Amino acid sequence: MLSCLSSTLLALRLRLKRPRVIIVAHGDVDGVLSAAIAARSVGGNPEFLFSGPRSIHRALSLIPPGPGRLILVDIGVNANRLDELEAQLERLKRSGWSIIWVDHHQWPENAVERLSKHADRVIVRPSPSAARVVLEELSGDGYCQELVKIADDADTATYRTEFARMFRPLTRNHRKRMYLLRALLEGRLEDENIRRWGMESVDRERESVKRALRTAQVRTTASGRKYALIDLRPRGGPGSAVAKRMAAEHGVAFSLVIYSCERFSLYAGAEKDINLRPICEKQGGGGHPYACGGRIRLPAYKKLLCCLLGKRYMPKEILDLIKKVEESF
Repeated sequence: MLSCLSSTLLALRLRLKRPRVIIVAHGDVDGVLSAAIAARSVGGNPEFLFSGPRSIHRALSLIPPGPGRLILVDIGVNANRLDELEAQLERLKRSGWSIIWVDHHQWPENAVERLSKHADRVIVRPSPSAARVVLEELSGDGYCQELVKIADDADTATYRTEFARMFRPLTRNHRKRMYLLRALLEGRLEDENIRRWGMESVDRERESVKRALRTAQVRTTASGRKYALIDLRPRGGPGSAVAKRMAAEHGVAFSLVIYSCERFSLYAGAEKDINLRPICEKQGGGGHPYACGGRIRLPAYKKLLCCLLGKRYMPKEILDLIKKVEESF
């Protein structure tokens, strides 16, 4: 999420630079690969912004009047932000921006219809990755097809390919994410720095997974499903990787990962057709039926206690979330 200072600086830079092409993408592996494919398709020298369903209305508010070409990729929509999104798209369209939005998440009812009124094209359809939809809609060469395979692997949380495993930790750091994006734009899939950073991160992640597995719990829902409760507070960690191990070793139906005092995710395990998204949507989030995230709202003093004490402190709001998850499944 952009801080007030970084948002102000970004808005100022966009107004001074006046880019004619802006690509807004999600900051994960699929988002970065989608942005690379889109940029190679449209050419020029695009400006890149990274956002997500909870902050896309703010990212759009930073973009100055057009004319220009605005492409949004791999960003879903939250129902409680539709009015703000409509207002921002209307402003941008009226000022001269040509707008294309390409995504593969499940959108709220009527969201595509509402936002299509203020965009040239809104393409939303199910796919293993947004990158695949971007390639189908904007075109690309054989190299882009290879990027799509990596995006499919990463966004379905399969991680069979070395590239997907290396790229995932790099996208969590803005500087390395931008380096990765520039390298991919130039066709440097086998970049030396990316490989070195990626392998170092994979090694660190392996150790983090081992530590997290020691405290992960196997619990039971109201209907008798086994699920994993993975508490990574206060600093987070490789939640999806821990969830995958818990599914393989304990056969849990899904995992609830508490990343921090304010953020959680749900990941499908043994039950691949389970729909976890409704819980995340009720918590101000979204994502896929099999992998989604939401927010935990805490007062300031509880956030402080949570950061200081980590797992030793369990606020009522997190207990309520756990109860809600257990009662829902």
